[in-house]
Amino acid sequence: MKIATIKDVARVAGVSPATVSRVVTNKGNTTEEIKKRVLEAMEELKYVPNINAQSLSSNRSRTICFSIARNPKEILGNSFFSDVLCGISDAAKLQDYNLQFALFHTIEEQMEKCVKLYRQKQVDGFIFTSIRSSDKDILLKGLKAKRIPFVMIGSSLSHNALSIHNDNVRDSYISTKYMLDKGYRRILFLTPSLKQDVIYDRIHGYQRAIEESGLNLSSEYIVYCGDEEDEVIHALEQVEKEGISFDSIITMESIMSLSALKYCQAKGKRVPEDVGILCFNNAPYLDKVSPSISCIDLNPILLGNEAFKLLLDLIEQPSNSFVNKSITLPSQIIERQST
Repeated sequence: MKIATIKDVARVAGVSPATVSRVVTNKGNTTEEIKKRVLEAMEELKYVPNINAQSLSSNRSRTICFSIARNPKEILGNSFFSDVLCGISDAAKLQDYNLQFALFHTIEEQMEKCVKLYRQKQVDGFIFTSIRSSDKDILLKGLKAKRIPFVMIGSSLSHNALSIHNDNVRDSYISTKYMLDKGYRRILFLTPSLKQDVIYDRIHGYQRAIEESGLNLSSEYIVYCGDEEDEVIHALEQVEKEGISFDSIITMESIMSLSALKYCQAKGKRVPEDVGILCFNNAPYLDKVSPSISCIDLNPILLGNEAFKLLLDLIEQPSNSFVNKSITLPSQIIERQST
């Protein structure tokens, strides 16, 4: 079966190929009557516009890239990142943009590949997240120097960049204050030992709430461990072995809260009577377990949505690439049975 061309559409609609092109790209002036004839001809001929040709003529790929440089195991099982990805994807579809997802092991690999993608005109810009503090200068300054459009998900106070993020100090403070208001006093703060601003900010928020309450918890109540079940359980066993008494646990990742719950149940600790549990990031499984687990919802889908809108503005108005703009999103506690 012959594939219809723009000339075929023009012949059926009784217009020039240039007019068809204006209708397809929605550029230039055409009357509603002519536009209707062209669209009907396209429908009749089952004509599909050549996206690659349009991209070449507009110098745009209409594709953006969501990129992370981290161990894939830490990302692919994390509902926060999948929700951010869904948020970006939903917003991109509305603007007829395609979305690539690029996962790298190192910042050097990420920098090299992203620059290559942009120079080859395979993507129009990037959304980055989960950047280690020590890597921000390398990535952000490098991209700025090459005038590559990007938006960062995460705090960027010391970098001249467009960013969107949660207030991690505020969110951690609110979470800890919530547990204190529930009557818990010996609150373990269970966190991965990643060198990222988000970790430092959440620890700061936790400490501020504890200090304001007049409690004198030692630094031993901040416990670093991986997010795998055996790592969480081993960390909690070590805490008890060292004689650190706790009546509640805040975990930095939702998946870690399941392991904390399993540990408590294995040790005969009632949740929430003996130990309360709250985690960062909402996830579909948190209300499927018993008891269901309270969390602070960071609105990751909205985060992805707004990140795409920021990037699209930047792509369409490149002069904004040197504007330092930071957007902070709201969050809220979702109370369930574990507290």
